[in-house]
Amino acid sequence: MNNFEPRPFAFLDTETTGRHPGIHELLEIGVVITRGDNLALIDSFEVKIKPAHLELAEPEALAINHWSEEAWKDALPHAEAVRLFCEKVRGATPVGWNVAFDRAFLEPAMNRLGIVLDDYSLDYTWRDIKMDFIRWVYLTKQEDKFGPRFSLGSAMREFGISTEDHHHALPDAMATWQMAQRLEEEFKKIM
Repeated sequence: MNNFEPRPFAFLDTETTGRHPGIHELLEIGVVITRGDNLALIDSFEVKIKPAHLELAEPEALAINHWSEEAWKDALPHAEAVRLFCEKVRGATPVGWNVAFDRAFLEPAMNRLGIVLDDYSLDYTWRDIKMDFIRWVYLTKQEDKFGPRFSLGSAMREFGISTEDHHHALPDAMATWQMAQRLEEEFKKIM
């Protein structure tokens, strides 16, 4: 009898003060953790992060992410938020929409804090990302449906998923999880 249990998935999304990881900062991290075998919900969480260098933020990014002093008044300091993220996703496989963008902000943030990926069982998962939906678009030759920008918003419209709180980390992580559930249903039909 095989006692192997698949690693959980961590559907993640980040919101940032801009597009450049070396300059801009994390504003929010949202994660939906599911079972690896059937995508059943295990947990979800969202954390807002206090930007240390708001003067470097792109005004457009702040507007898109609905940043305001009031909305971020209870935000956590950067180090505390990143440590919380690492604890919550320990042992899970990160997945998402353009997860390479999220990784470009999260991994250096962990490195700056001296967080060793192996300590959180993330080393394997970062190198072997199981699902990035942009890859799925190319593999299924559906670029015309999602291009030319391949945005999460266009994918949400294509899948009929609400875009009400789009550009907030947890709702976007939830939307990506919902897409995965729909894809799983489609694959079951053709198998």
